[in-house]
Amino acid sequence: MLRQQKRIDMNGSSVGSDAVSGEFLTLEGERYYAIRDVDGMPPFFVSVVSASDHWLFISSSGGLTAGRVSPETALFPYVTVDKVHESWLHTGSKTLIRAVVDGQQHEWEPFNREHEGRYSIRRNLYKSVLGNKLCLEEHNHDLELTFRYWWLTSDAYGFVRRCELENAGPKACDVQLIDGLQNILPAGAPRFAQTNTSNLVDAYKWNELIEDTGLALYTLYSGITDRAEPCESLRATTVFCLGLERHRVLLSTKQLARFARGESLTQEAHTRGIRGAYLACASFSLAPHTSKRWQLVAEVEQSQAQVVSLRRQLEQPAALAEMITQSVDDGSNELARIVAGGDAFQRTAEENVSAHHYANVLFNILRGGT
Repeated sequence: MLRQQKRIDMNGSSVGSDAVSGEFLTLEGERYYAIRDVDGMPPFFVSVVSASDHWLFISSSGGLTAGRVSPETALFPYVTVDKVHESWLHTGSKTLIRAVVDGQQHEWEPFNREHEGRYSIRRNLYKSVLGNKLCLEEHNHDLELTFRYWWLTSDAYGFVRRCELENAGPKACDVQLIDGLQNILPAGAPRFAQTNTSNLVDAYKWNELIEDTGLALYTLYSGITDRAEPCESLRATTVFCLGLERHRVLLSTKQLARFARGESLTQEAHTRGIRGAYLACASFSLAPHTSKRWQLVAEVEQSQAQVVSLRRQLEQPAALAEMITQSVDDGSNELARIVAGGDAFQRTAEENVSAHHYANVLFNILRGGT
């Protein structure tokens, strides 16, 4: 639940509720800054930091680039900011919802800017004051449904995309859902090749699903080279989903048109020569005033031993979910410890002043350490 505070704009003055506005609030026990009606602003760039070696840059439109250590080990293509703003349609999050309420079927694709005007919606963005969590939210007032997702980081498990679909209405809702990630890079794709010969990188891609656990591996047939020599590619990007019971997995976006036409979908065990995706397909019911939560977890540069270990952990999904949550919390605590060393935490009568000081110290530390 959200506990709201006085609504303020970026300069600290009070504003009305009929325009883009900002406010501090408490979300799941943490302080966040919320931008209401964020789609009323031109797209802007946001960074999500961590206490480890993650990097994540996201547009308020939903497009993003992310990875660990350097652009050479990216989860999504490392591109310029203008391309990140424009990549929301084909890179990163993808969600399609078919909702049945009172026997009426409705198609809804949250955060799709090409579907403006189909429903009465409101989009909000939340970023934790600590700087390591970001939430995008869309309210569908016509269907009385809300979809939101967070980007989080875990030192042990990589990037965590936590999702929630909430039924705020008085009637039950039956849901058919496709949710996941698009344009996932395999391990070992050189940055130069990503930028200048992306079609060549696509030709080397091999994506496969370990069907008993829902763990997907994104790899290259071989190392990308123009020399007549053997060059193995022995690492993988991994993605899995927790919280959606009996879900099927699509490793590409090829079947999305079939979903739109109401046709049945077939799980994809492997794909090759095309961009990778991880799209979980599930059906469930939402009683009035209830919600459904799930998460997708992605990691880069995984060895054979790490994949085997992760596969074993997936045999106990409840325990794994707890370990992921603990790892995310540990990362928040470690980040707070690091910035506390730079005297980042203040408590003043004006929370926006304290948050501004914290952000200044945080980015000074990112530039030069403590």
